[in-house]
Amino acid sequence: MENLEFIKCYYRPSFFQMKIDLPVDLRILGDVTDGTLSLYLHEYIHFIQDISTIYGLMNISTINYYIQDCASRIFKQETKAFSVPQHLTYRDGDSGYNNFKLRPIYMGSNINPKIKEISIESYKWDKKEIETNLFIDVIEVALIDSTSSKESLIYLGGNQITEGMAYLAERFVYSDILNMQGHTIEADEYPYSVVQKLAEQIYPEIAQYSILLIAICDCSLMTYHPGLSFVRLLEYFKAEEFTNKYEDIEKSDELIRILYEEAYSLLKGNHFDFEVILEDVRTSIKKSFKVEYFEGNNKWIDILFDRIKAFRGKRPEFIVDFLLCGDLKTNEVFGIFHRLIGSPLVLNGENEGTISLPEGFKAENFHPHLFWAINQMLRVFSDQKAIPCELKEYCKKSKKYDPEVIVDERCDTMPWGRYNDDKLCPMGVMWKHWALSGFYPEKTGDK
Repeated sequence: MENLEFIKCYYRPSFFQMKIDLPVDLRILGDVTDGTLSLYLHEYIHFIQDISTIYGLMNISTINYYIQDCASRIFKQETKAFSVPQHLTYRDGDSGYNNFKLRPIYMGSNINPKIKEISIESYKWDKKEIETNLFIDVIEVALIDSTSSKESLIYLGGNQITEGMAYLAERFVYSDILNMQGHTIEADEYPYSVVQKLAEQIYPEIAQYSILLIAICDCSLMTYHPGLSFVRLLEYFKAEEFTNKYEDIEKSDELIRILYEEAYSLLKGNHFDFEVILEDVRTSIKKSFKVEYFEGNNKWIDILFDRIKAFRGKRPEFIVDFLLCGDLKTNEVFGIFHRLIGSPLVLNGENEGTISLPEGFKAENFHPHLFWAINQMLRVFSDQKAIPCELKEYCKKSKKYDPEVIVDERCDTMPWGRYNDDKLCPMGVMWKHWALSGFYPEKTGDK
């Protein structure tokens, strides 16, 4: 699972965790610098994309399906050693398997390696074969590395749309503020400027208004296939001469409302309603936490999903609303949103964690780090950097608040062996809760 990353900061989709890689106290946002806030906004946009869009929710659903399916199959096998990486097997009518197979297409090309400066040579609609004689539409983009003149082809997908939207949002709010302080917001043009540069090629008149591009990205993410949807919307709005219909584009609330209405109408197609998908994902997440010890996690998910469903249902353009109000320190609309939704687990550069809880939520039996532990299980099942345990440094910091926390050599060599400690670490808690005590990974070919 690739992180959505910016500089050395990132948001981890599906696991409600972000990192601002600076040695700062993030408990009170009003006390941090504008530069830190700009990074926070970028990653926080990814958090909102994760929980408030069809693309984000389907991502969560697909990852949960894989992890839970792996755990179930491992538990049922006779031997304690299980092979990694774990692979799914098709079962008749298994939509989870189908979504898992389609996920790489919907995500598009990886965001790494990054490219400092790019130009877009061309783009085209194409078809990609996913099974024998079964094809899906994709957008192929030809990029030129401005430094080396090397051409590369990418597939446009959720990776480029989410990063492009977050970067546009960060610049929209903080570019002028930081310029006045002698600072600039800089990033590699691939992947962060792909949506901007592609818009300049398809519909240059709309590309000059970053708030409209942010809205188009947001609407595109309300589909399974945001890369395809982004191009469809740009081509549609160009044909409609959308920007010629209004005088004061950036200040027109009515214009933003119309953009969302027209975009949703064009893109809805055969997609399930957002609320249906959200409820399926809610159920999927809560399957991971089945005893009273975890009830706080389930209640947090309930509050988060109930409130984001209300925002998306009553005011689809809510992200644009708070971005238009500018600087987060004085932004009352963002302040209200942040109080109601809160934040994911936020780590600083010293691996100290904090979380802003939603207003009215009581944090009894709430363990946000357990979502991170499930991500560690994903790393084990998929054989992607399974050791050392990624939570190790976080657990070290936690000893300051809980001296009984144990960090030892098993964190480096076999975190799945922590299930029987008197003081269970996050990984040990989830490994034991999912009835995997005694099971351990064995790489295919190592027997």
